[in-house]
Amino acid sequence: MLKKLFSAEQPTPEPPKRGASATVYKKTEQPQNKMAGWFGRVKKAQPTAKTDTPAAKQSSTQLVAEHSEGPWWNRIDGDWWVKPATILTALMVFVVLMSNAYGSLYNWLDQPVEQVIFAGNTQHLDRQQIAAKSVALMNGGLLSADIQAVKAGIQVDPWVYQVGVGRRWPASLYLTVTEEVPIARWGEDGLLNHEGDIFWPDDVAKYSALPRLRGPSSNTGMMMSEYYDLNQMLRNTGLRLVELKLEARGAWTLLLDNGIRVVVGRDQVVARLERFLTIYQQRLQAEADAGRIEQIDIRYNNGIAVKWRPLAATDEQQKG
Repeated sequence: MLKKLFSAEQPTPEPPKRGASATVYKKTEQPQNKMAGWFGRVKKAQPTAKTDTPAAKQSSTQLVAEHSEGPWWNRIDGDWWVKPATILTALMVFVVLMSNAYGSLYNWLDQPVEQVIFAGNTQHLDRQQIAAKSVALMNGGLLSADIQAVKAGIQVDPWVYQVGVGRRWPASLYLTVTEEVPIARWGEDGLLNHEGDIFWPDDVAKYSALPRLRGPSSNTGMMMSEYYDLNQMLRNTGLRLVELKLEARGAWTLLLDNGIRVVVGRDQVVARLERFLTIYQQRLQAEADAGRIEQIDIRYNNGIAVKWRPLAATDEQQKG
């Protein structure tokens, strides 16, 4: 009797039957608690030692890889403000580190100048003076120096045609200086370079052998070109142009190396000079060699006008 009661308290489940009874059996197996059922399903989804197959391992590895993709800040957990604050802090630390590194590098490069390297041939410039002047104009280290101020300070010298200033680390200043090359004198105190630019050095007297040009300062380039052309024509007859003057109204006057002044005018300069050279070689060269001619005016269309020197002056020139 007791055996029967014990058996009745724990009835053994019968196998499911087909049809409606089978459906009823499956429903009775489902847990009543939904959360418990969900956790149960999650637990069942975890692989066991028996089900740890290569396919399951590959699926698990892929799941971990998917979660690890993306920037590092996407993996920061916490409140909504944690991620922006972390990024901003990291950015500030990076800026501070870079600023300190830049300051250290700048201080290392900005060293005092210990040497001035001078490049270029010089005849009128003192290299020691230019080197000392350039260092004084730097007003700072090699990196913080005002290179344009150094260049402008050296360019002030009238004999400096062009100057280049550069830095050579660790502590050298590199200067490339090109001197002016005088081609002619300008008036009483100036000189002209190969481009027709005027510069005003102190020792103009050393260049008294150069030809002299006089005229408007705005026409120096044109006067240099005219000087070359006219002087080439005179050289064919053994004459040399020592002075070229351009009046304000455009008239040309030449001074030859034998002391004769030639008034050319402002029109037909080349044609008039060719006519003068022909007459000079035929009839005036002997008188010119004797020092009797003071001036020749070639502005006439059919001839020339000759101004003779006084006889006393001519005799003095012959004696001298």
